[in-house]
Amino acid sequence: MRKIVLAILSMGVSVSYAQIGISTNDPKATLEVKGRPAESTTADGVIAPRMSRAELIAKTAYTSSQTGAIIYVTDLSGSTGVSTANVIETGYYYFNGSTWNSMNANVKFNYGDIKTGIQTSDHNGWIKLDGRAKNTLNTQQQSRATALGLGSNIPNASNAFLVQNGTTLGSVSSSNTKTIAQNQLPNVTLNGRIGASDGNVQMVSASVLAMKEAQSNWTNTADRYTGYGVVQVPLNGGVTQQNFDVTPQSLSVNTFIYLGE
Repeated sequence: MRKIVLAILSMGVSVSYAQIGISTNDPKATLEVKGRPAESTTADGVIAPRMSRAELIAKTAYTSSQTGAIIYVTDLSGSTGVSTANVIETGYYYFNGSTWNSMNANVKFNYGDIKTGIQTSDHNGWIKLDGRAKNTLNTQQQSRATALGLGSNIPNASNAFLVQNGTTLGSVSSSNTKTIAQNQLPNVTLNGRIGASDGNVQMVSASVLAMKEAQSNWTNTADRYTGYGVVQVPLNGGVTQQNFDVTPQSLSVNTFIYLGE
């Protein structure tokens, strides 16, 4: 105990009314550490416990009693667990009672956030969703993309709209074109007259053909067919059916996902 007291005194520690000051006799908080900025050879600062991610994963002592604990992760060894799922880059982390969360200054957004913009390429941790292979990203970005459930390629957002449609997150589905079926056409009846002057009318009833032969002695060809038979008039003019574009008018932008730098 005597050695501990001597060590504290030699460090210039002042204890007053449950407030502790290091290099100061007048601490302004529960703990105040006063640096020596005028001394160029003195390294000021406070260093939190440093450990690898694997070492942090192996620890079982953290409970709600350790809420607020701060550490510095030195490398990304080991596979993340439940409490360390957010430990995906080196730096400072704090414990919130159940998980470790980043304190790094460059984390301004949540990994997986989506935005659109008129930027043409990756920037400030935002990765353009252009369908490229995931292994073209840096190691930390790949780790974050995997944690988000992205496969071997990042999604390709070209000509796609953002929607919560119940399919796999990050997947691109459906199409911007459609083919109309017969039962989707208007419910109308087309009528016509069979006669010599009718063009592009196709007779589809065999009985009409028989009537034509039986009444061949009629002098007026047009009157010969009046009021008889069924005709078929192509609604689309007989052309080959084509898909049509259902994409609405749009503003051209690029879509990005935040994976950090």
